[in-house]
Amino acid sequence: MDSNGISIVIPTHGGRFLEAAVASVREQTVSNWELIIVDDGSTDGTALVAASLAAGDRRIRVVTQANTGIANARNRGLAAISPRGGYVGLLDHDDVWMPDTLASLREALAARPSASAAHGIATTIDERGAPYIVLDRGGLPRRLGVVAGQVVSWPLDRPTEFANFAYDDCVTSVGSGLVRRSALDQIGGFDPLTEPADDYDFWARLSRVGEIVFLNRTVLAYRVHPTRTSVSARRQRGLGTPYVRHKLITSPENTPEQRRTALTGFRQYQTAQLAKRWSRGICAWRSGHYSAARGHLISALSHLLQRVRGRPMLG
Repeated sequence: MDSNGISIVIPTHGGRFLEAAVASVREQTVSNWELIIVDDGSTDGTALVAASLAAGDRRIRVVTQANTGIANARNRGLAAISPRGGYVGLLDHDDVWMPDTLASLREALAARPSASAAHGIATTIDERGAPYIVLDRGGLPRRLGVVAGQVVSWPLDRPTEFANFAYDDCVTSVGSGLVRRSALDQIGGFDPLTEPADDYDFWARLSRVGEIVFLNRTVLAYRVHPTRTSVSARRQRGLGTPYVRHKLITSPENTPEQRRTALTGFRQYQTAQLAKRWSRGICAWRSGHYSAARGHLISALSHLLQRVRGRPMLG
């Protein structure tokens, strides 16, 4: 591979959708890529599926390890990639790329040398690959960011920045992005302590290295299913999103302005969640669903306390 080459890592613990993910890599309009499949201690025949996918294609390699979680599996794959490639793509084993995903993201990065990464929009599909709508989220994260102490909608032509992650994660999946290799080398991979929000932490740390180009186009199909890695019990090893928010506020890598932005974003997020939980609690109470109401109101109190103290509750 040369400096335009793309190294791809797909971690897997169960191979049910692996063939579709690898097929989407093979169907890319660019061919200068390598793929590392990391078998993270599977016990369902995934290793055989991965080996069969690698057979006959020298661009694909398989590495195996004991089951240590998604962050460690991604890091294992990153340790195995070629030192010569200029870009890195990370795809979950149950998602699929559009045929021009890598070409469009690489072109966006080439046009903006200061950017650490580029990302686009993800659509959602179900187990069969049919369109799927996530009703409670409207399907996709909103692009919001902190500006002058306020949370505002983010313009489509503006890169994704630290100010966005200070409020919330606005990148659906690592598979919707492409990372510049030099930027990845600076941040050092994934933090296992942040699982299952290790991708949120990953993007936030990348945003300190350089802005992340945003493409207003679909680059990924994010598969929603009951055994999705992000909701699987085997991935619940770390401290999750609260720890990511703690890192955002307290990181020694923050400039003074970034620390203020992170603190503002955290408090604004807690305020929004407080209002949502309070409203749901009152509605549930009025409807006679008292148990649900108590749960919402307790959650509202938690968000209030976190807003006041300016730190998430860990553990």
